[in-house]
Amino acid sequence: MELTGANSSRASRISSRIGVLGGTFDPVHNGHIGIATAVFNVLELTSVLFVPADRPWMKELSTGPGVSSIDHRMAMVDLAIRDREGFELSTVDADRGRPSYSVDTISDLREVFGHASELFLILGADALEELPRWRDPERLVSMCTLVCVGRPGSGLPEGLPINHPGRKAQFVSGPMLPVSATEIRARESEGLPIDGFVNNSVAAYIEENGLYQ
Repeated sequence: MELTGANSSRASRISSRIGVLGGTFDPVHNGHIGIATAVFNVLELTSVLFVPADRPWMKELSTGPGVSSIDHRMAMVDLAIRDREGFELSTVDADRGRPSYSVDTISDLREVFGHASELFLILGADALEELPRWRDPERLVSMCTLVCVGRPGSGLPEGLPINHPGRKAQFVSGPMLPVSATEIRARESEGLPIDGFVNNSVAAYIEENGLYQ
């Protein structure tokens, strides 16, 4: 496992095929790992970067409970992926220190890795459909290849409107596990087990730090 921030060496990254999986990761769970593994294997990537959002812009608009600190969320990602070859924690959004937009993430990573490397932004089908609402979607797709992970037989992205910025995304049929961070937080707050939802080390970290109580 390697930390990849804005100051990483470019030389070792030439001609790499790099997946980018961003999110709140509050907490990172087995669904995230399953999606990353599927894309890593199917597209024969060099690595997959897990990019915790420092201040997710959609969360900032929410009136719900706040997000755990970036330090906690990065620590949980580190624990979840440290024994998985090719998976890396990126601090690029945490280093920026302002609301996180995917177009900024990809732009910063493009600066880090240069234009010889390919960047693949990994999205779920729901996120891909919402792409027109994102900041500068056309610029985003000009800097990377979108990868939509969906259930087997899903019609996306071909079924999107002709002018949809995500219509040319690559599709990977992934293990869409019935698990969500919202459910995990709710179970933890109610004292219910979260075995099978998260990595054992992540579960221990949540317990030790009293998260989601």
